[in-house]
Amino acid sequence: MVLDKFTLTALFTEYNKKYFGNILPYPEFKLRKSYLTFGYFSCNYNPDYSMYNCLLEISKRYDYTENQLRDIMVHEMIHYYLAYTGKDIKMEHGEEFNKMASKLNHKYGLNITVTIDSSLYEKKPSFTLGYLVSSIFY
Repeated sequence: MVLDKFTLTALFTEYNKKYFGNILPYPEFKLRKSYLTFGYFSCNYNPDYSMYNCLLEISKRYDYTENQLRDIMVHEMIHYYLAYTGKDIKMEHGEEFNKMASKLNHKYGLNITVTIDSSLYEKKPSFTLGYLVSSIFY
């Protein structure tokens, strides 16, 4: 699956409408260079707790299936939704997160979890200059 900002925007649009009542404003999207963190959501708050500088990041180090990428995106969007609606501004994996993940998993057949077994995900090759040179000339 092609993973770029356009794809993340398109998936966000689809999932926002399908799972979150289309209430979430678009965050900034970023591809993360991490094998340890699959997805990440962050934002800043004004004194009145309104949000700004919201950022949704997805690791570009894995070759995701459609379902894997969906579950990671929706996981991060749950954090966004709970913060945006004021139910969990700390964006933790607490009771509200688990309740919403369970509801979405049951209703839509998703597999949103707090942690991910990375052995179930195919890593993209890590290219280095040495690897590229040897593969071109040998």
